[in-house]
Amino acid sequence: MGKLFLKLWLLLLLTSFTSFHIQRFVFDWSWNAASVNNSNERYRRTYVMIEEVLAPFPKSEWPARFAHLKERDGSPETFLGPLRMLSLDELAKEGGLTAEEIQKVRGQNPVSRDTDDGNGYEIFHTILGTDTVAVLKAPFAKRQPMLILGMFTSTQFTWLVESSMYALAIFLWLRLFRRDMLTLEKAAARVGEGNFAVEIDMRKGAALYPLADSLNKMKNRIAALLGSHKNLTNAISHEFRTPITRLRFRHELAIEAKTMSEKDEQLRNMDTAIDQLDDLSTELLEYARLDRETPVLDVAPIDAVTWLEGLADEARDVASSENRKITVAIMAEIENVDGDYRYLSRAVANLLRNAVHYCKKRVELRIEKVDGKFALHVDDDGPGIPATEREHLFEPFTRLDKSRDRQSGGFGIGLAIVRQIARWHGGTATISESKLGGARVTLIW
Repeated sequence: MGKLFLKLWLLLLLTSFTSFHIQRFVFDWSWNAASVNNSNERYRRTYVMIEEVLAPFPKSEWPARFAHLKERDGSPETFLGPLRMLSLDELAKEGGLTAEEIQKVRGQNPVSRDTDDGNGYEIFHTILGTDTVAVLKAPFAKRQPMLILGMFTSTQFTWLVESSMYALAIFLWLRLFRRDMLTLEKAAARVGEGNFAVEIDMRKGAALYPLADSLNKMKNRIAALLGSHKNLTNAISHEFRTPITRLRFRHELAIEAKTMSEKDEQLRNMDTAIDQLDDLSTELLEYARLDRETPVLDVAPIDAVTWLEGLADEARDVASSENRKITVAIMAEIENVDGDYRYLSRAVANLLRNAVHYCKKRVELRIEKVDGKFALHVDDDGPGIPATEREHLFEPFTRLDKSRDRQSGGFGIGLAIVRQIARWHGGTATISESKLGGARVTLIW
């Protein structure tokens, strides 16, 4: 935390310092350019004025006329004005200019130098093409940079204060951010240790609240998944234990059988237990495949009446195999449905098998459209399902009959597969009370 704040603060200072020098460079360049242009224009006008005054008079009178012009223009401390007049030889003897600069003045080019007092600079230029040099003084040229420097010193201090205030604000924000990060870190560590009861408590206005909320939801889903996995493992163990126990028992009886007929009977019973194990393995693998994979659905229009008639015929065959006489009625209120034919047929077949197994005499299969969605209802006149048990029946290996006897009706995977297929179609599967007196299972997509 401290290192992060220090780096951020130094970065702000560096940015402010760089910005200050860039602004100073730009300002100085602009000021100097403006000052040079302004001074050049002013000294040209002044020299033109001097030459216009001196031109009508002989050269011998120039010094007096120049002195009079200097007195008339006033003090040179406030504007660019005449200072003195001398010849090129006298200028060379003064030693203020180099030989190269003297030669430049001789060629009628202006030359400037700083004054001895440091309050400005002097400009040297010949008059009317002669060897007479008029010297002008430009005051304040040296005073102005000092003023600018003072202004920028104040600006630099302002930038320093502002950057420190920014850093302080960011420090306070980072402190809150670090506190929330530590909260997430501790919670994640406890969840990693298997403590799913921990709840990440964070204010809704915090920057990390969305992450904390997502972690809470993820933690709850993981806890529910682990609990479901534990229940599923226990259920599978129980399902396998029953036929294996029966198979071992029949095997012992077959060994102890005194006659071939008794041995053959036990072998047939063993064959039944083996079939049960095979069916259980097949259903378990099918559920695992459907639960693991999200297939690409082949959604297409399906003729409702033809589709339901075929499913009803299969249900009637199941009832016949159990030596039961039941009525399977079809009520199609729409002509076509959209969905994957294979998976929807699997889901409805599972619902019909359950209805046929638990009904007394009648099963109704109805399909309609409700609020723009397809709704398929399977009703029976059986004993019904208590409201407290309805949601649990969609969990794998869950049945109302706690004895888990195979003859009580399947392994409890059918409804779990139905809900999975409904989810693939963006729908739901629910259980309610049927008008026939039994249960109604509704598939909506």
